[in-house]
Amino acid sequence: MKKLLILALLSSFLLLTACGQQPLTIRSTLEGDQYVRNNIESFTGETFDQLISTEHPVDDSDIEKLKDIISKNEQTRYTRYDDELYRYNSTGELLYYTKWNEEDGEYKLAALEFPE
Repeated sequence: MKKLLILALLSSFLLLTACGQQPLTIRSTLEGDQYVRNNIESFTGETFDQLISTEHPVDDSDIEKLKDIISKNEQTRYTRYDDELYRYNSTGELLYYTKWNEEDGEYKLAALEFPE
């Protein structure tokens, strides 16, 4: 009985560990934005590349800028129009804009822009 319990716990641990190596399949604009906001600190360039549309690459400086904005603005709000999302700080200042395109059944980041 004890061996069976240990085996079950070990199997669960391995399953949970393996799930963290691939990004989530993103099914909507808001889900994509939330996934990026929740996980950006642990992203590598390779991880982020898997989320980006093949048509519209986002460069490393944009990713670093986004990391900085997210870390400095815990309280935000957003407006979404179709596949576009505008993220604002708590005083209503635009922080960034994203556009997400559907590619093969999942959403990919097609544009990342910051206000001038």
